[in-house]
Parts: sequence; structure tokens; C-alpha cells
Amino acid sequence: MTAAAIALTALTACSTSGPQVGAGTAAVVGNATISTDLVDQRLRTAAPLLAQAVQEQAQQDGRQSSGLDATTLASQSRDLLTTAILHEVVLEASRREGVVVDPALVEQRVEAAGGVQAATAAGYDLDTLRQLIFDQIAVAEIGRRQFDRLQVTVDVGTFADKAAAQQAAAQLAAEPGIGPLATLPAQARIVGTTLRPGTTQPGEQVRTASSLLFGLPGRTVSISAPQQDSTPGAATPDPTTQPWTVVRVRDRSLNAPAPTGDTVPATLVDTRTMTQFGLRAIQPVAAELGVQVNPRYGTWDPTQVRVVAPPSAAGTITPVAPGVTFTTAP
Repeated sequence: MTAAAIALTALTACSTSGPQVGAGTAAVVGNATISTDLVDQRLRTAAPLLAQAVQEQAQQDGRQSSGLDATTLASQSRDLLTTAILHEVVLEASRREGVVVDPALVEQRVEAAGGVQAATAAGYDLDTLRQLIFDQIAVAEIGRRQFDRLQVTVDVGTFADKAAAQQAAAQLAAEPGIGPLATLPAQARIVGTTLRPGTTQPGEQVRTASSLLFGLPGRTVSISAPQQDSTPGAATPDPTTQPWTVVRVRDRSLNAPAPTGDTVPATLVDTRTMTQFGLRAIQPVAAELGVQVNPRYGTWDPTQVRVVAPPSAAGTITPVAPGVTFTTAP
């Protein structure tokens, strides 16, 4: 069993050790805490720009803007808390990988972006902009170090709704066979396939190096909802009635052979793509650390690595049963 899967089992069995979410705490990441004051401060900074975005959206829709409402503010709070949580994960992932970000490089990037004016235009204070740029540099470097080494062997299926996905995931976690995946049409499933971030895959299941498949711990089964529209004022359908994806990661290895043939090496990957992949590369660290979120803000979704609402929109990651073994062929 992988370290991340062991950690998931331990977190499931006992979640009372270490810091806990309480009054004044927005989230806990491992042993690090994020205060509600920090989120509130960043929300106050973002509010003027957010109000402008709401006004512009209303004009585009041909309606009168009612200003900032509770739903819009709650959505922005979730985004800001997600950013703070990911920063803690990036710090720990950087420590493990031995990645050191030069403060001078961060300052250069901040100035190149426009400094205080850029921060204000994005709805951030200057310290938050520095933190975001630090994170971008760090995850891109972590991504470069893992891109050529990572390969995953997965089973994937898309089911009609959350209940069907939960049932399928429970079976896939308990048995080595493909079970419920066998009932799906070929275009809606992947079975026993080994994938690498530098290998282009046909079809819709794996399109980019930022795919969820590259961020899940080995020997786990996850269910995840489709991404919701975060545009201010956008309708949000009941997530439980939407199609959900089940992923079983049979194996996740950082010992892949050197890229050859159709596999693109890290040296040919652009920075934006590498940063997106880097966020997936640190995802198992988030799962291992464990993330708790104050219900005031929402629920942590370990598959989307973000704070979501309602709780029913959150995906889950669970370990495959210890006795389950996989053969090379399904």
C-alpha cells in the first residue's frame, strides 16, 4: 500500500489528533491552521473587484444588478480559502522535493506582473500575490521533477449520478475485477490502462497532463463530480443528479522509464501546462496531510482539491482493500 493510501486509512480511522477546526479556524491542513481572519481580510480586499464583476455580468445578461449577495460572497470565500489551503500543501510538497524558491525571483515576477497595481486588479493584496507567484514557481518545478517519472495504471468509468458512482466505487474498492465498468459502453470507460502525463490519449477521458488521473494516490478509488460553473449568478444544478466519474488507481509510480516515442518529455512542455500538472503532482500530499474545512465555508473536495458547496458536491477518495491484488490484464 502506498504512503498516501496508508495515510488515508489512518485519517479515516482517526481524525481527532492534531489541530481541529473550531471558532476562528477556517481550515486545518495537516498540523497547519488557516484563520477565519485571513479569509475575511482577503475577502474585503477582493470585494470591490467582485462587485464590479457582478455588475458587468448583470449588464451582459440585460438585468439590473442587486450588488454583492451572500451566495457570491460565499463562493469567493471558498476560492480564497482554497488558495490558502493549497499554499500549505505547496510548502510541504516543496519541502519533500527539496524545492527552494528564491525570494528574489518571486519579487522579479511580482514586479513584472505589475506589483501593487496587478494585485489590486486581481482582487488581492500584495502579500497574497507574492504567495500565489511563489506557489506557481514551486509547483512548476515539482511538476518538472515528476513529469518524466510518473505513470499510473487506472480503471475509469462515468456513471449517471452520484448514487450509481458510489455503488460502483464500493465494489471496485473491495474486488480486483472491473465489475460495474463492464456494463458501460467502451467510450465511457478505461480499463487497466497505464498512462503518462506526456502521452496524448485519444477520446475524452484523458486529454491533458492536468487530468485528475495523475493526481490521485495509488491503490485508491475516487468519485468526482463535474466542474460547476463559478460565474456570478450562474445556476447550479443538483450535483448528485449529474454524471459522476469513478477512478480506481491500481498503481501510481514515480519510477517510469525514460520518455520515448510518442511520450513528450518535460523539457518540451510549456510552463502553463507544467504548472497545471504540478498541481496534480502535489495532490497526493494533500490527501496524506488531510484537510479539514470549517462548514461555514463548505467542504473539502480531495478530487478537485478545492472547497466546494453544497457538501453533496464533494468527491471522495478511499483506499482499495488491503487484500485486493491486480493482475496485468483485467
